[in-house]
Amino acid sequence: MKYIASTEQKLKGLVTKEVASRFFASLLVALSGLLLYLDKVIVFFDVTGGNSYGFADFETFIWVFTQSAAPVLMIIAYPFKPYISSFVIPVYCYAIQIIWIFQPQFTFDHLYLQLYAIGSCLLFIILLIFIKFIGRWNRKRNDLKLEFQKEKEQIVTILKSKTLSET
Repeated sequence: MKYIASTEQKLKGLVTKEVASRFFASLLVALSGLLLYLDKVIVFFDVTGGNSYGFADFETFIWVFTQSAAPVLMIIAYPFKPYISSFVIPVYCYAIQIIWIFQPQFTFDHLYLQLYAIGSCLLFIILLIFIKFIGRWNRKRNDLKLEFQKEKEQIVTILKSKTLSET
């Protein structure tokens, strides 16, 4: 009885570690989306840098830098298996960034901008559901193939034994 209790405690510890790992990874993914707005934060707090590395100003440098750093954070988070729902934040933020590239006059509260970002997130979620459905369908099909293969082998074995017993 003592062995079972200690095993249950170990399993609870593993589940907690897995959940904590996934939560941490999800935070990194969310941070990768929020990082895209760091240039707005530094303007709000009037932070200036000494070197803009050839860009027009320090704000533009930060914006371009975070555009490159955000996917790296997602790549770092990926092995820790973040919750899929956490990817909605960077999808939303990148969707807004795409509109701002082509229509910089839109403000964050512009209806068109928000509809585009929300629509992008919905399409992303629909795509994930579709991919999950295809994966389940493919696994089910493979399971049926394996089951058929096993039944076929059993039938061949039975037929061989009957043939051998008749001779």
